This record gives sequence, structure tokens and C-alpha cells, in this order.
Amino acid sequence: MLKNNNGRIITKLARRSMAGNRRRNAVMATAILLSAFLLFTILTVGITYFKMQTRQEMRMKGADFDAVLIGGFTKEQRQLCEENADITTIGTEAKAGYTEETDEDDTLHTILIWSDDTYWNTQRKPAVERMEGRYPTKENELLATKAALEDCGKGDLGTGDSFALTYQDKHGTHTKEFIISGIWEGYGDNKVFYVSKSFFEQSGYKFSDTNSGILYLNFKSVLMTERAQSDFRDSLELGKQQRLFYSSGVEMSVQIVAGLAGLIIMTCLSAYLLIYNILYLSVSGSIRYYGLLQTVGMTGKQIRRLIQRQMLMIGTAGTAGGILLGSAVSFFLIPKVVKLMGIRDEVEVAFHPAVFLLSVAVAAATIYLGSRRPARIADSVSPLEALGYRAVSGNKPSHKTGKGNILWRMAREQLGRDKKKTGIVILSLAACLSVFLCLVTMIESHGARTIMSNYMNSDLIISNDTLRKEDTSKWARIIDKKFITGIREMDGVKQVHPMTSTQIIIPWEPGFSDMWMKEFYETWMDHSYGQDVEEYRQHPEKFYTFMSGIDEEEFDYVNSTLEKPVDKEKFMNGETCLIYRDDLSLKLSDVRGKKLAFTPYDDSAQSYSMEIGGMVDDGYYAYMTGMAPVIIVSDAFVDKTVEDPWISRAGIQYKEEYDAQTEAQIKDFAEKGPHGGDVSYDSKIDTMKSVKKAQGNMMGVGIGITLILAMIGIMNYINTVSGNIQNRQTELSVMESVGMTEKQVKGMLIREGLLFAGISLLLTATAGLGVTYACYESLNYMGIAFSVPVLPVLAMTALVSAVCTLVPLAVYEVIAGKKTIVERIRGFE
Repeated sequence: MLKNNNGRIITKLARRSMAGNRRRNAVMATAILLSAFLLFTILTVGITYFKMQTRQEMRMKGADFDAVLIGGFTKEQRQLCEENADITTIGTEAKAGYTEETDEDDTLHTILIWSDDTYWNTQRKPAVERMEGRYPTKENELLATKAALEDCGKGDLGTGDSFALTYQDKHGTHTKEFIISGIWEGYGDNKVFYVSKSFFEQSGYKFSDTNSGILYLNFKSVLMTERAQSDFRDSLELGKQQRLFYSSGVEMSVQIVAGLAGLIIMTCLSAYLLIYNILYLSVSGSIRYYGLLQTVGMTGKQIRRLIQRQMLMIGTAGTAGGILLGSAVSFFLIPKVVKLMGIRDEVEVAFHPAVFLLSVAVAAATIYLGSRRPARIADSVSPLEALGYRAVSGNKPSHKTGKGNILWRMAREQLGRDKKKTGIVILSLAACLSVFLCLVTMIESHGARTIMSNYMNSDLIISNDTLRKEDTSKWARIIDKKFITGIREMDGVKQVHPMTSTQIIIPWEPGFSDMWMKEFYETWMDHSYGQDVEEYRQHPEKFYTFMSGIDEEEFDYVNSTLEKPVDKEKFMNGETCLIYRDDLSLKLSDVRGKKLAFTPYDDSAQSYSMEIGGMVDDGYYAYMTGMAPVIIVSDAFVDKTVEDPWISRAGIQYKEEYDAQTEAQIKDFAEKGPHGGDVSYDSKIDTMKSVKKAQGNMMGVGIGITLILAMIGIMNYINTVSGNIQNRQTELSVMESVGMTEKQVKGMLIREGLLFAGISLLLTATAGLGVTYACYESLNYMGIAFSVPVLPVLAMTALVSAVCTLVPLAVYEVIAGKKTIVERIRGFE
């Protein structure tokens, strides 16, 4: 046969073929459009989502930095950071004092801090929402927040006003008239007064002081391996008191990139399978047409070129349409939906050229790879074979009668007749479901209600602030048994767990107490233990600490968090205690089993001894601390040994989580009386509001991603099943012609759909869940426990099952219409 290699004729034929097969070409173009749309939208909105997550972390930190060095810093360490080419920004902050009282309140929580221009104007700036006035330049000026002023009882003051404040610095206690140079509102710690450089210089604090100097660092690249992080930490030669913390995004940057890569691969796989499946069905269905072309002289090579040019035209139109549709959804529809949801923040959709290039590249590669096998089939078959070609053919030489329901058996056999095609359909659906599962798990777990939690998941923690005063004569019994009973009797309250506290003395001895104090001084003090050890031996009362009592439920909770659980009976009987680690580098083996002797602060004649069972790190127990270790015992032991112990704080759980009405009732009850202003709250509701504010519209965008993905998965299955049933219409008609009823045909199609749904869901629940967990842990830099959201998963399962059963019936009704069996059989020929 002579070749007729005429490029213009092939192009013209490709155009005519497209015009003559509008329905088939529309299906292929739609598949490509949906795939390009899937890639572009998921990647664009996905990048936006993770940028929002980064912004959330910045807001919760209160500044934009990649690492922070606390515990003071030396000139050499600062210089080393300045000479490091990988560090772009170095901000400095230093504590300059602590507020004590005003004429309105004598239990303050606000600290005095100085910040340099780099930190305040560069790193802090993104977390500042509103700024009125200026940063202080004079010694008697303060930059305040409303929260800091309200903490001082001065919430009605504004910029330019002045008030008297008693504070403490290195030189002692002072009272000064301060002028408010400005007021700012934003994220991070708001109970702060920023002071001038001149104020810091006269405060007596130095950058090298453990509780003063802080360095904030930004790196050129946020992608840092564990080795690079370790090398930088080692280069600083940190002292015992210093700590270098990387932000969560930097600390887990490699894992985050790996997780994102996994999501991108899964998304690309979903797009690939969608295009490949539709192209395979569409091109295979035209094999008879290509056979006819061979009878008029077209060569195999020309047929391949014809298919390639058809795919180029369809692919170009589909890819362009998908990217345009993806742009419209990403840049216009999702922001509009987010606004309709009541989220006020603007959605700044992130665009990166790589997203556009990747979408085009994956679509092009998939079109090329998806048309190769059908093109080879069209090229390899003879004209006579092509005339008799069927897209679906049995691969079994014989048929044996099976057992069980015949419709289920026929459905199973249909899935096994073309294993590759069936595998593609199932894998395609499972891939979309797996990406959906991964995204919905991440979005659900990063909700504001999930991120934050208090001690024992308490809804509210009330603390007696008067117990933080050094002058014990100013302590007030705000939280007492009557107070606790009043809260317990409220309708919305489920449980109340008071923590009793009392002062104790741990005498010096050459074993545990000496070891503890050495470690404490090396970690927290600016002078050596050797300077104070003799005074500690002679006057241990000056180094007093506290004993805290917890109830049985609290013990069960804390015991479940310990490295090695403690015997419950011994703890409740007062034979064993726990100690608060206080960030010391002591290991469990250093303290476990050691004897700890102590005496009541006001009765040194009475002595007790306990065995140390373990250490806790939860700061909840450190509300009242001393230099010696805080010991944690059972409240039964406290009640037995202390006549009238103080109640320092109480954790409250509501019957309904986040019950704002019950919380308001408790606060009103707590603030009655002369000491109503001397209690503080740690509220899960308030924390949730802060997290929601920091997240902005992140959750709305995440929901948009999952909805888009769900739509793509459904469209994928609809296209696949439509082509499959269309190619089987003769086979189905023949079944009806030999006695199969229409009801039985529909029953078989429903069972086929259920098998597709069941196998896809099984793959998603096994391999998909494994991939989801791997991606989740890679991206989980906030340390949130992995948990599959039940309701979205159940909704997904129900939707997939419904679609997989209803779509085949709908397609069959459309194809069959009102035609007779003979008309359907002859129509295919």
C-alpha cells in the first residue's frame, strides 16, 4: 500500500472529524477541561490555604519570625547571627520590668518590654492591625494596648493620657507617672507595655540576662533540614539557660514540602486518570472509523498523526477552558462564597506561574499518554478486524455456571472482563476520594475548636491572683469551699476541679534538693548556686515553694501523660508525689525513687517524706512556684495535713462545650464582692475566638477546596460510566433479547455501581487512609492529634454510593430511550 503523507489533508480531516463527532469530542474536551480545572484550582487554592495557615501561625506568635533565641544572648552570639549569610532579619526584644499595681488594681499581669526598630517595624508589623500614636522615645512614655490598660484598671484612657504605675525592675520597686504615647491593637500577647530604649537602659537589665534578652531571626529560605537546624544551634554554643526555638513551619519544613508534594502527586494522578479513562473509551470507540480510513489508503502512521492532531485540538481547547474556569472559581467565586459565609477578611488568592505550567504540562502529558494505546490499537488492526472491533470484549475462553445471585455474579463478571479499564475507573475514583479525605481531615482538624484546649480540656480556669503577691498578708481567700459549691450548683456546670495549695519548705540535703537547686540556678538564675548554697542550708524558709493538691480524676489524667505511670493507691495515700520539672534538663531517672522531705512553712516541727514518682511539664501546676520544686500530691493528703489550705485555681467543665451563657454566669458570680477584680480567667471560648480571628477565612477556603474536589470526583465517575454503558448498549440489548427483563438489567447496573463504590471506598479506607495519615503528619506542624472527621466521611460514603448506583440507571435511560431492542442493536452497527 502506498503512503499518502499529506499533512494538510490530515489536519483538514481532523477538523471534519471533530465537527462530525461533536458529542464524543465534547465529552473528551470536558474531561480535559475538568482535569485542568482540578489541577489549577486545587493547587491555586491549596497554596492560598497554606499561606493562610502560615499567616495564622504568624498571628498566633504575634510576629513574623523563623526562630527565636530566649534566655538572654551575648554580643558574640548576636555578631555570629549578623555574619550569617542565611539570616536576613534580626530583631531584638528585652524585658525591662514587671508591673505591680495602680490606684485601681494591685494584681497586674502586664510586663514592660523594649523592642528595637527591626522587631517592631518589620517583624511585629504584620501582626499589628491598628496603630494610634507612636512608639515611645522618652523614659516616661508607654505604648499600650486596650487589654494592658484594662488589666491596670485604666481601660478608659487614650493616647496622650497619663497614669501612675508601680513597677519592679533590677533596682527594685518604683512608682512613676507614665504618658501613653500610642495605642495599638493586633495579635499575640496584648498584656504588654512597650517602653523606650532609655527606660530599658536605666532598668538594670542586660541582653544577656536569662529573663530579659530575646533575639528573633528570619532566614532566607524557610526550607531547613534537621541537620541545618542542628548545625545552626550548635554554632551558637548555647548556654544552659538559653533556648533556641524554630517556628513550627521551619522546624518541619522538609516534612511540609514532602506532604505538599504528596498532595500534588495525588491530585495529578486524579487528573491523569480522568483524562486517560475518557480518551481510552472515546478513541477505542472509533476504531471502526479508523479501519474504514485504512480501506481508502490511509497508513498507520497517518492514523496516529490524525489522532494526535485531534487530541491537540481537543486538548488545547479543554486545557484553556479548564484554566479559565479554574481562574474564575479561584479568584472570584470562592472569595464571593467566603463573603456570603459571613467572613469579613479579604481572600488574597495566591497565584504562582508554576501552577499554570504544571496544569498545562500534566494535561499535555496525559493527553499524549492516554491516546498512545488506542492509537496503537487503531494502527495495528486490519480494516477487516476494525470493522468487527468492540471496545469491551470478554477475555475468558469459556463460561462456567456459578453460584449465588445471578445479577451479582453478572456484575462481578462485568468488572473482570476488562480488568485494566475497571482498575482505571476504581483507581480514579479512589484517588479523588483519598485526596478529599486528606484535605477534609486536615481542614477539620485545624478548626479553631480543635487547635486549642486547656488543662484536662477545661472550658474555664479561674485563678486567685492575690496568691501571686510576695506579701502573704495581702492574700485573699477568693476561691473557697463556698465559692466552689456555688459554681457546682449552676445548671450548666458538669465538673469543678479545685487545686489546693500551701507553702512548704524543702530543707537542704546532699541528695535531691542540692541536685535540684544546682540545676535550677544554672537554668534560671544570673548568679551561681555557690553564692547562695550556705544561706539555703541555714535559712531554707527563704527558698520556700508550694505543695499542690489534685483530686482523683485529675490524678488519672496526669498519670496518663507520664512517661512511667505512678501507683495510684500510693499517690492517693500520700506515699508518692510528683514534681513540676520547671523546664530543667533533669531526666526521670535522676529523680524517680528519690526521697523528698518537706515541712509546712508555718510549722517546721512537723515533717513529711515522700518518694518522687515522676515529673510533670504542664504549667497549670506552676501557678504558685518557688525556687525549690513544686510538689504535687493528692488533695486528700493536703486536707489531712493542712488545716485550711488555699485554693489557688479551679478547672471547670461545662455540660455543653463552649457554653457562653454558663461562662457569663460564672464570671458574674466570681466578680461579686470586694475581690472581684483579683481573679483571672483562662477561657476556651476566648481562645477559640482568638484562633478564629487569626485564621481569618482559612476554613472557608479549605471548604471550597473540598467541594471542588468532590464535584470533580463525581464528574469523573459520570463520564466514565457514560462511556462504558454507551459502548455496552449492544450487549445490554442482546441480554434483553434473550429474556432478561429491563428491571433485571437495571438491577445488574445498580450492583455494578455498588461494586465500584465498595471497592473504591475500601481502597480509600486502607491505602488512601495510609497516604492521608502520612501527608497529615508531614503537614502537621502544630502537633494536632490525627482524627478522621466522622460526619464528612459518612456524607462522602453516602454520596459516592448514591452516585455510583443512580448514574448507571440515568445513563441507561438516556441511551435506551423509547427505542426498541432491534433499533438499539441495529443503531450500533
